[in-house]
Amino acid sequence: MNPNDLIQKFHLALPHLRQWVEDTLAAHRKQSVPVNRMGYARLGQVFPEELLQRVRSVVVEGNPPFPALSRMGLPELARFEALPITGVTYRDTFFVRRAHQTESLYFHETVHVVQWDRLGVDRFLLAYGVGLMQFGYRDSPLEEMAYTLQDDFDQGRLAGDLVGRIHRETDAVWEGVKALL
Repeated sequence: MNPNDLIQKFHLALPHLRQWVEDTLAAHRKQSVPVNRMGYARLGQVFPEELLQRVRSVVVEGNPPFPALSRMGLPELARFEALPITGVTYRDTFFVRRAHQTESLYFHETVHVVQWDRLGVDRFLLAYGVGLMQFGYRDSPLEEMAYTLQDDFDQGRLAGDLVGRIHRETDAVWEGVKALL
């Protein structure tokens, strides 16, 4: 299939994805906890307190919820439905496996919250979906950014305005995606 056709299919699936995200967040809202209550002190050293008060986490026993992309008209992305994930972010809330709760993972998922904030729902979903289609999971630009920053966090190499850096890098990712649309 032509990459532009797949991008068009992803664009058509956006309303279904958007609704799935809203339904998933609503179904888990009562179980969500603000990240600033999780006891991860280093997060407060790199992210603004206002952000950590707003960002929420939901701890799950098994796999975090993930959309059935193949049933939303994207069978080409079905392989991503079965990936063993330890965390996933939707808007201002992320889901993590109980057995994998670490400050490093919470950092990674908070980076995604900042990306969602910067792009908004539709543009985030498009950018993330295009990244999956072009590069696969680990090398998709939004994931690559989060993993690189996570490594810097783990090594104590973060300095300066982290949110501003995420905004600039996210804007660059969007510019690349926008050129394809």
